[in-house]
Amino acid sequence: MKKYFLTSFILLASSLVFSEQEESLELLYQKIETLEQEIRDLRNILEENSILVDRSLEIQQQRYLDLDSRILELSKGTISKEKQVEKIIDTEIVDAERSLFKSALVLFEEARYAEALEVFSEIIISFPEGTYTADAYFWSGELFLAQEMNEDAKLSYQNVVNQFFNHQRTPDALYKLGEIYRIGSNFDEALSLYNQVIEIFPESGAAQLAKKSKENLKEESNFIE
Repeated sequence: MKKYFLTSFILLASSLVFSEQEESLELLYQKIETLEQEIRDLRNILEENSILVDRSLEIQQQRYLDLDSRILELSKGTISKEKQVEKIIDTEIVDAERSLFKSALVLFEEARYAEALEVFSEIIISFPEGTYTADAYFWSGELFLAQEMNEDAKLSYQNVVNQFFNHQRTPDALYKLGEIYRIGSNFDEALSLYNQVIEIFPESGAAQLAKKSKENLKEESNFIE
């Protein structure tokens, strides 16, 4: 009986040991499979990174080639590129001047005359031959005239006539000069300016105003043509 129990115990112990060994082997196989999968994943990542690096190098190399190409084009056509750069700069300057002019007109419309005059002056100083310089002189004259600063207004209008004779503001500036001389009772000079507007710029709105002012001037001064 004792031998039977001993034999059974040995068989049971052996079975347990064998079972534990099987479980250990199974866990070991799982760990090996997990490691193999991780290795495969790392290889895939390395391959992807290698592809990305190669692509990055290609892109960088292409950028250098493009840069070299642009440098070569510049060396071949320096004058043409310089003109393009000048055109870009000119555009930026015009945009800056336009922005100032718009802000000055807004201030003018809001009756912030002193501030508007400052901006017009900035345009004249910063862009002496700019696109809006003649307009800046003209509107400065308007501001001075509104404040009865007739001599300052006269200088502003005269600058339009002297520096920008072909500008669209010139007929108006000539007419306003005539008005200033009329206000100052210098009727001969006023009449001369009205006649210039009518003769040189017959299709302008200023010419129509000059004709009317000329008629009024005759009545005021008893002039007979």
